[in-house]
Amino acid sequence: MVGIVMVSHCNLAPELHKTLETVMGVQQHIESVGLHPGESKENFKLRVVEAVSRVDRGRGVLILADLFGGTPCNACFELIGSELRNARIDILTGLNLPMAVKACRARHVKSLKELVSVVKKAATEGVMSYAEMLVE
Repeated sequence: MVGIVMVSHCNLAPELHKTLETVMGVQQHIESVGLHPGESKENFKLRVVEAVSRVDRGRGVLILADLFGGTPCNACFELIGSELRNARIDILTGLNLPMAVKACRARHVKSLKELVSVVKKAATEGVMSYAEMLVE
């Protein structure tokens, strides 16, 4: 199973994690780490490394980040180039509930590379316009 770590500004990832488990039940090998206001990037990175080590079961770890270019995402990029350079990790940005649900459903049967592909698709397909649905 591919491990999952959700990262975000403030409490977005921890609250999304709670929501995910409300929808799907308790999930194993998933962690969430929010960057608290005033927290140093170094402390946040330490918490991410700890989360990755707890969820990694040898098939890789998918990090879902809230915002490309934001501090949580950039901190993870830095970790892949340093402390986590030997780990099998990929990062997807734009964290939302549809992608988290798909990641949890598919991670048991997909490789990390395959999981990235299906989660990216779920992230975009999860954005719907009610008005457009009426027209179709």
